[in-house]
Amino acid sequence: MHFHKFQYPANFEFTAVTPNKSFTTRRGTYRFHVAATDADIYHFQVTGKGWAQSDSMLPLSLPGKRQSLESSHTRLVFAKDGGFALETKEGAPLLAAAPGRLFGQCGEASLFEFIRSAKDQFYGMGEKWTGLEHSNKITKFWNTDIWADFHRESFINGTPPPDPAYVSVPYLILKRGNTYIGLLLDNPHVTFISTRQGISIAGQMEAADAPPAERLVIGAEQGQPNLYLLYGPTLAELTRKLQSLVGCTPLPPAWALGYHQCRWGYRSAADLNNLDAQFRKHDIPVDGLWLDIDYMRGYRVFTYEKTHFPNPRKAIAKLTKAGRKVVPIIDPGIKLEPGYDVYERGRRAAAYCLNPQGKEFVGLVWPGETVFPDFSTESGRAWWAGEVEAFARTGLYGAWLDMNDPATGPAENEIMLFDHGRKSHSTFHNQYALGMAAATREGFLTARPDSRPFLLSRSGFTGSSRYTAIWTGDNYSNYHHLKNSIATTLNLALSGIPFNAPDAGGFGGDTTPELISDWYKAGFLFPVFRNHSIRKCRQQEPWAFDKKTLVLLRRYIQLRYRLRPYLYQLFARQEETGEAILRPLFYDFQDTDRLPLGLVDDQFMVGPCIMQAPFVVEKQKSRPVILPGGTKWYDVSAASWIGGGRKITVRAEAAGTPIYIRDGSILPLARLAPGDSAFHGARVDFHVFLSGNGTASTLYRFDDGESFAYRTGARSEVEVIAKRSNAELTVQINAIANGFGSGDFTLTAPAEIRRVTLNGQSARRTTAQGVPFGPGKTVTWRIS
Repeated sequence: MHFHKFQYPANFEFTAVTPNKSFTTRRGTYRFHVAATDADIYHFQVTGKGWAQSDSMLPLSLPGKRQSLESSHTRLVFAKDGGFALETKEGAPLLAAAPGRLFGQCGEASLFEFIRSAKDQFYGMGEKWTGLEHSNKITKFWNTDIWADFHRESFINGTPPPDPAYVSVPYLILKRGNTYIGLLLDNPHVTFISTRQGISIAGQMEAADAPPAERLVIGAEQGQPNLYLLYGPTLAELTRKLQSLVGCTPLPPAWALGYHQCRWGYRSAADLNNLDAQFRKHDIPVDGLWLDIDYMRGYRVFTYEKTHFPNPRKAIAKLTKAGRKVVPIIDPGIKLEPGYDVYERGRRAAAYCLNPQGKEFVGLVWPGETVFPDFSTESGRAWWAGEVEAFARTGLYGAWLDMNDPATGPAENEIMLFDHGRKSHSTFHNQYALGMAAATREGFLTARPDSRPFLLSRSGFTGSSRYTAIWTGDNYSNYHHLKNSIATTLNLALSGIPFNAPDAGGFGGDTTPELISDWYKAGFLFPVFRNHSIRKCRQQEPWAFDKKTLVLLRRYIQLRYRLRPYLYQLFARQEETGEAILRPLFYDFQDTDRLPLGLVDDQFMVGPCIMQAPFVVEKQKSRPVILPGGTKWYDVSAASWIGGGRKITVRAEAAGTPIYIRDGSILPLARLAPGDSAFHGARVDFHVFLSGNGTASTLYRFDDGESFAYRTGARSEVEVIAKRSNAELTVQINAIANGFGSGDFTLTAPAEIRRVTLNGQSARRTTAQGVPFGPGKTVTWRIS
């Protein structure tokens, strides 16, 4: 695989295409299918020789066909000269292709070509370690094992950044001013996107006779051409449409949104019990204790080493009762060992990938010689789900799925065939982790039908969010990875994978007190908050540092738990509407010439209410912060309001980090003791943020945080309406649904509020408040 070679458009035969008509090339006769929907989502599909069927296993949910132009905002125009345009229904141009240049073919390869503007900006592309904005790039989509496939300097310091990465989502967001268009290529083979404005020769000079610079290309080396064209017009609307197409993230259990501790080296019940004791000793809440490969018997998947876990069920049950979920690693590689029960059951089920000789494909990973489940087949997925079901019954509620790129060690994987040896490696390589996640989730649901599982996967494909969260793989303990994690996480979220995050503190190398402090300040509200480190590096549990660092790390872990009800609301909305969780500033606010939000890669929104602007450059003493306009912002560190529509400079604080709350927000905050990790959705403080006289409102939903009962009515919902008049706050909490019972609510407001009326009754001041949200003085109120 040549990661940095690409399909050159000059080798393609371009043919004028007409909707739902046949056309002929040197390779044969093909048909260009076009489907339009009322949601302004269009599907272009080409069928014919070599492209009779799609190899994608992802069931996309295309909305119903368009009923009339009046029901949509856009239309497609195919000109007689072969030109193409996407226009508003009033005729304003949005996207176009040059005459006869919309679709091109070169053997099994295909591409779609559009005209780009010099001012266009590009985002998305799934997991790319190459920054937030993607102009002037040529990239491939092919799931890699980064540490095995790239040089150390590439994956440690980003010189150059490794590309492609672990996750393949060939989806491009085109930003034109404040209008957004999405291009999703549903093709599991090697795909590519070019936003280049010129062609470089060996990185040394620009080609003299390069094709026109104003071209945007998206295509594949093989496989049926299937392109989805989505019109926003806003980024928020575009993202919701993408999620409706590829599938939203199912509401995770509340424990998945807690804090997680992992290290390559945790291997025994004794290790986990020691972790539990240390977290209790230091008053640090935690939900997940994770096991890496050393817990297994000789790295054999679905086993426990007896000397480490003499009684796995008993050990895991003890920790579960104490409020800790044990999360083991599960790799796809099965040790090739006659007599090993897992291997033998898979062999009898004909569940393994084959090589061209019709024998089991053999790789070389942790257990030695290994075979690999064929997740492209229903029988292979069913066998794997059965193994997962039995393993889950040892007391597990989730797992992390590693090495599923698939990583085959030094063995070349191009001869790893799918569908009982009938399909080439490229048909399913990028989908391998998707198939593994789907089968694993099925196994957990069979073992515990009414328990929401939490899966975390290294690799993935378009739509992986239906089954699993993604962590961005093996990063490194340095500031390059800290800063870059923001852009990577945001682009994954915009590409339909909102449940994602990096390893906090860095996986490889030795972190420092300064680095891990900055990492926790920046990442404590990322969708996943997991500290993970490699063996033989320094310990990086919160208590492994000096007392000052311990206090800081503990504070931000506790603050995450304080804000977990808010995060839970964001995930509930994601499941229902596809709303992003972490998002760039231009998701909620428009660019202006004065404040070009599309270029801000070190600030982000957590839902619609919270903005973070962390320090992510080593020894940085101050940094600029952009405050989007149209609202005021509450500066949590200064406990004061500041107007939006401006750029300010803030200084670094040893214990604090720049956090701003949008005016008119009402945040649900958990009432917890400092070390408590329990989830009580019915027991929250509503923290009202109103800069002056005015109103604010929010909807708040709560359930048991772990089962699927909320889907059948066991969920309560309230509307909170707050009105401020000088120093008086009037709040009405109206029950909308009561399927989970009534809530125990209090109000939190700045000390300047002197009187609070709640549901028509005077509230009294109380000291019943959990971990402080910020240094400013606040008062909690409740009805006597």
